[in-house]
Amino acid sequence: MMNLVVNEIRKLVFRRSFIVYLVMLFALVGLVGVLMKYSYNFNSDEYYVEENGVSVQKFVEKGTPIFGFRDDNTPITSLEERTTISRDNYLAVQANRDESYPNELISAKKELDYYEVYLRQGIVPITTNNGGESAGAFFAGMGGMLSVVNMVVVIVASMIVASEFNGGTIKLLLIRPYKRSQILFSKLIVCLLFAAFVTVFTMISAAIIGMLLFPIQSFMLPASISTGGTSALKAGFILGLTNYLLLIVYTSIALMISAVFRSQALAVGIGMLVVFSSSLINVFLSMLIPKLEPLKWLIFNLLNVNDLGKGFAIPGELSLLQTSIGLLVYSGLFYLIADYIFKKRDVALS
Repeated sequence: MMNLVVNEIRKLVFRRSFIVYLVMLFALVGLVGVLMKYSYNFNSDEYYVEENGVSVQKFVEKGTPIFGFRDDNTPITSLEERTTISRDNYLAVQANRDESYPNELISAKKELDYYEVYLRQGIVPITTNNGGESAGAFFAGMGGMLSVVNMVVVIVASMIVASEFNGGTIKLLLIRPYKRSQILFSKLIVCLLFAAFVTVFTMISAAIIGMLLFPIQSFMLPASISTGGTSALKAGFILGLTNYLLLIVYTSIALMISAVFRSQALAVGIGMLVVFSSSLINVFLSMLIPKLEPLKWLIFNLLNVNDLGKGFAIPGELSLLQTSIGLLVYSGLFYLIADYIFKKRDVALS
């Protein structure tokens, strides 16, 4: 079995496309970083206030942090004032529990935790007016490359079986003393190892690009208000782990599809369709789940797991544990279907 895994790793690593994927990922992370830095440089530092019934344009000095605006539309530039406002808001939400109480309370608590950590450390958070984004925040978001990482893994997983049938090399595999289930399982292991490697590579790339382009603060400081007091380092690893759950699902689906279709292009195309169609379906699910709660267990809703990694809730208020278990169950089912199809596949038709 180990020989099968090693053989599959060699076939993947020694392909020119393997290096192309890595170079592409690093280049795209760098491009996103440059575009973000460029856009922050053009952020407007102007605001308007009413003076004697007339709207007057004013400006905030570049480099001055802005933590939102007061009721009179003047900017909040003091961290102490912002923390006090956040604390008052949290207490007010806690005292007035309306229908949206749970979500509002969680959001208010995260905002308070975020500012309190910086206030205790005596460090000013990076905002759009004094740097745009910290290197830690860029790392915590994996450089905005989640969809690209998922796409690369789906392409590899879709081709890893279909290419064997398409090229006729499956016959060479089957004459070796291994069962078909062992062959498919070795391909699953290689895909998951590749997914883990690409995830770690993207996180390292985001850290490097972030430190080159953005102001460097301790990665132990909070990344964003949505993740509350969680450090950028921890938030990045949590997001990496939640996205890896997605990659497990996508890999099992891609293996199932590639076991059915002989065409590599068709397997990749259908795999990509599954990835990108989920966001459209989720738009309708978010409206239906409040009325039909069991729909929250549909796989398309569980594919929102990255929202949990970013500190947001998903429709149905599922926890990270519940979502993870659901995704792993779906992954197991898809793999069992792939295994059944692969064992029944007529090699003579390949």
